[in-house]
This record gives sequence, C-alpha cells and structure tokens, in this order.
Amino acid sequence: IEMLDISLQDLSDEVVAVTAFFHIHLPIPESVLAHESARLVLIFRREGDDWMIAHSGISIPFGIAGHGEVYPMNRLEERNRELEALVEERTCALKVANDALDAHRGQLEAEVLQRTAALSIAKEAAEAANRAKTIFLTTVSHELRTPMNAIMGMTSIAKMHATDPSLINRLGVIDKSSHHLLAVINDILDISNLESERLTLDNTEFKLGAMLDNLTGMLQRKTVGKGLHLVCEEMPEVKDLSLQGDPSRLEQILLNLADNAVKFTEQGSIFFRARFAECGQSRIQLFFEFQDTGIGIAKNDLMRLFYPFEQGDGSSTRKYGGTGLGLVISRRLAQLMGGNIQVISELGVGSTFTLTVRLNRIVSN
Repeated sequence: IEMLDISLQDLSDEVVAVTAFFHIHLPIPESVLAHESARLVLIFRREGDDWMIAHSGISIPFGIAGHGEVYPMNRLEERNRELEALVEERTCALKVANDALDAHRGQLEAEVLQRTAALSIAKEAAEAANRAKTIFLTTVSHELRTPMNAIMGMTSIAKMHATDPSLINRLGVIDKSSHHLLAVINDILDISNLESERLTLDNTEFKLGAMLDNLTGMLQRKTVGKGLHLVCEEMPEVKDLSLQGDPSRLEQILLNLADNAVKFTEQGSIFFRARFAECGQSRIQLFFEFQDTGIGIAKNDLMRLFYPFEQGDGSSTRKYGGTGLGLVISRRLAQLMGGNIQVISELGVGSTFTLTVRLNRIVSN
C-alpha cells in the first residue's frame, strides 16, 4: 500500500480523512480484478494532542479524493449536502410527475364514467326501440294473418266452384300470391319472436320417417319441374327413429334448406343425405346435408347469409325472390335444438349446407 508521509500534527481540523490507493494483484491469469485499484480510506479524530483512527475501509474511488490527497471532513459534509440536494430535487420532480399522473388518471376515470353512462343510455334506448319494433311487427303480423287466411279460404272455395278457365287461372294467381305473402308474414313473426326470445319449442313424440318422406317428395316434384337430378342418401335406420322434440320446426328448417337448393340451381344435381350419431342412451345427433350445383356463394358473402333481410348477393333477392329471413330463422331454430347450420360454397360451383340437431330418442321396450 502506497501511503503519504504526512504529519497529522500539522492539521488544524478536528477530523480529517486520508486516502491512499493500492493495487490488487491476483495469481489468476486474465482475472477481472487482476489489475484493479482500490482506495483505502482512513478517518482520524483528534483527542487532545493525539490522533485516533475513527474509521477505516476500502472502497472504489468515486472522485472526491485523488491519489495521496488529504481533505478535511467538511468536504465530505459538503458532498453529502450536494447529494441530499440532488435527492431532494429528484424527489420533487418525481412528486410533480406523480401529481400529473394522478390528475391524468382522474381525468381518464371521469371520461370512462361519462362514456359508460352514455353507452348505458344508448343501450337502453336501443333495447326500448327493439322492443317497440318487436311489438309492432308481432301485432302487425297477427293483424295481417287473419284477413290473409280469409282471402286464402275464399279463394280456395271460389276455385272449387269456378268453371271458366280464365277465372280459374286468375284465382290460381291469387292463391299462389296469398300463400307467398303468408309465408313472409310468418317469417317476420318468427324473427320477431326469436329476437325477443319469446319463441319456444314444442316437445312431442314423432316419427322421423314420415317427415323425410314428405321432404323427399317435395324435392322430387320441384327437381323434376326444373329438370334437375335428385340423389337421396339416407341411412336405413334413420326412418325408423322415434324422437321427441318439435317436428314442425325441424321440418321448417329442412324445407327451407331444400327449397333454397332447388331455387338457386338452374342445372345439374341436388344431393340430400341424412344420417345420425349416438350421443348417449337417450340423446341422438342428426345430420342433414343439402348439396347442389347451383350458383354458389362468394367467400366474402358467406356470413351475410345469416344476417336478417340479407342474401349473399343483393341481386339474388330481385332475381330469385325472398326476404332473406329463411336461413336466419333456420340457424337460430337449429341452435335452439342444440345444433347449427354450416355452409361450404364456391361461386359458380355450388353449395353444401349441413344441419345438425340434438333430440331425445324414444327407445321402445
């Protein structure tokens, strides 16, 4: 250790500090500390005519004392005051920043509360408007169905007694148009009840075979009328199933999918498939598939099929007719039955709609 040769008696301060540097030499090649320097700090305190070592220690140099430099303790006190002032300055700056952050946080919380209240008001207004719309559509639908049933009934009676071919033809137009209008009214009533969650499903026993016979018969008549080829693939066990659920709503879904397959296919084939999978001793999952070689649907338009009053292409409504409610109602009914409707389609190639439902199975003893 290299120290200063200095007489402490010449120092007037009561407490002084003496520093010296020494080098650390370790027998370890390429060690980090092999050529490092450290500082030995000795602090002396005067007691009468003698000097006593009050404190000693080794530290890394921090710039206050140079090599062999002797400095009084008041320099340490000055440095300490400088550090305290720096800490106080930074503490004040931090406090200012925290105060600004708290103010900004408070402003954000106030804005969030304000916007939440505005959204709540808007949500209540939208729900009230939706309820009013549902009540209006339901009321109007009921009011329209009564005279429409009378028109259909009287038209049917008139057709039975008519003998003039021209009159029979005109009555046929009235009958066809009234049935179409009634279907539209029923769709509006269904979508209103579904949106207001007031539509409930029946739970009765039925045979699936009779429903499928009616469906394939309708498909046969319509495909023959358009010159289409029909292929029906049904598991033999499907027709023998005794189920418990809502047969009218299930048939409504199947007829809608079948009607769409025929409506949007000008040439080619329509394939209908029916199968099932066991879902436990008393539950069964049914699969129905309608595949056509029709106009197909663009990829970007697939999800629009299930929006109310929309079809894949706006021109389809004008060319093929319809309100765009059939698929919306069908999917929601399928979901109420524990299933869904999925679609795979390619524009100009055709579409495949798959219906799944879960129903209770009646097992005979």
